[in-house]
Amino acid sequence: MFEEIKQESIKYWESLNDSSNIRISVGISSTSISLGAGRTLSKIRKNVEGKYPNIIVSEVGDIGFSWADPVVHVSLPDSPTVIYGNITEDKVPVFLDKLLNNLDFQPELALGVDSDTSFSGIPVLNEQPWMKNQKRVIMQNFGKIAPTDFQQYVANGGFQALDKVLSNMSSEDVITEVRDSGLKGRGGALFPTGVKWGFMLNATEGDKYLAINGEEGDPGAFTDVSIVENDPYRLLEGVLIASYAMGCNKSYIHIRAEYQLAVKRLTEALSNLENIGFTGVDIMGSGFNHEIEIEATGHAYICGEETALMESVEGKRGAPRPRPPFPAGYGIFGRPTNINNVKTIAYVPSIINLGADAFKNIGTENASGTALLSLSGHAKYNGIAEIPVGLNLNDVIQEIAGGIKGDGKLKALQCGGPLGGIMPASELDMPTEFQEMSGKGSPLGSGGIMILSEDTCIVDLVKNIAEFNEEESCGKCFPCRKGTTHIVQILKGMTEGFGDIKDFQKLENIGNSMIAGSLCGLGQLAPGVLNSAVKYFSTEFKEHVVDKICRTGSCLDLNKI
Repeated sequence: MFEEIKQESIKYWESLNDSSNIRISVGISSTSISLGAGRTLSKIRKNVEGKYPNIIVSEVGDIGFSWADPVVHVSLPDSPTVIYGNITEDKVPVFLDKLLNNLDFQPELALGVDSDTSFSGIPVLNEQPWMKNQKRVIMQNFGKIAPTDFQQYVANGGFQALDKVLSNMSSEDVITEVRDSGLKGRGGALFPTGVKWGFMLNATEGDKYLAINGEEGDPGAFTDVSIVENDPYRLLEGVLIASYAMGCNKSYIHIRAEYQLAVKRLTEALSNLENIGFTGVDIMGSGFNHEIEIEATGHAYICGEETALMESVEGKRGAPRPRPPFPAGYGIFGRPTNINNVKTIAYVPSIINLGADAFKNIGTENASGTALLSLSGHAKYNGIAEIPVGLNLNDVIQEIAGGIKGDGKLKALQCGGPLGGIMPASELDMPTEFQEMSGKGSPLGSGGIMILSEDTCIVDLVKNIAEFNEEESCGKCFPCRKGTTHIVQILKGMTEGFGDIKDFQKLENIGNSMIAGSLCGLGQLAPGVLNSAVKYFSTEFKEHVVDKICRTGSCLDLNKI
């Protein structure tokens, strides 16, 4: 069955890329749309309609270069694909005229050529500073295929892993392969995935569920949503493989409803699978039955915590449950449940295709594979990058992110979101690795890295993060509910000229109480950013408290004193 689908898909892909066709594609994601990519796509269609019958104009996923959006991919006859950046709506008429009528490839607008050699004065894309250190595993289809086109996904290797699993592997074989690959949870907890899946094999008879955590409410984190937007079939394939391995008969994909494009594309992709027979009863003729349900929920950062996620799926208010019992024994609707992050599940097809050893050879001894990074803040090149775990952090910031835009200087990184930490520029000569960075008090977490220039007031930044944690606390347990509020009040006082040297001891005491007494990770980890900031930037805090000055001018009330 699958072999026929695969051959048909390859023929379809070859017809799209026929050398006699001109193919122009625009990367469409929520980020690129906000920067005008939708208008660029419409303008291109309007300018070629009826004039060039052999041109195929389409949308593809976003390549990840937010700093270069709108990104346009052009394939002319007998030429490699050239990727162009910042092709805004107003540039389209001249851009197309030069390209189509004069064969002027306009190297000044090009980001690179998707080839092994340069072309028409345009360098190879993978040799550019922002690409040469990347290792794209999850992102291999980003910018290359239409996200909801089933045949394009299959033609580029999609569902080969699922076919292999259902045809030749037992559930124990799959779990062993994932365990041997060294894959650890990419939501931030870093628990060995294969071990976690193994807990489900001992579950009681009856319904078993897989839940996918796509909440991703961290400011500065957008990797999970990028996977769903740009390659939804990869996530769905991983869900099916994981569910087969654990014997789950239903999956819930928990994702924010406000991620409208992601929900739309995931829903369309799932509908296509249902129509083809890749979900439901007797998938691929294997006897494996599985149902997938998309749970698009309202904004609630706390639902990224696994027990709060389960409450949300059940239709209740998102708030953590006490543990034990643990989800593997008593989860959604009281049934055994396994909860994995979007990124974790998205790696699974690659592990099956590459093999455990090949995947383990990427990365480090402590963490195999790659890390998907959200690069934001004052960086020259913001966007999504995928690196082998262990790449030097300096290379990530200076090469892939391009350092600080303009003439600014790097001051610090805020990593791991509002429950992460802050790291000064002096600490960056180290591996981008989960345990290494955690040891510096700034865990990588789910991959969010906010790059900060010297114009950033660390005290004001920490106050803003503390306000986020206060707002997002569910209020169920006292240490978190009151602790987050007190931290905000003290930090606000520091930025307004009311700080006192005794505040530092108060903050430490509050943080310790939250860590010891909070029910879930939000309260337990919320003091982390503050603690690391005080550790590395104590001088700046003391300037606010003792000298009543803000060196960056960010704390306006303080500067009036």
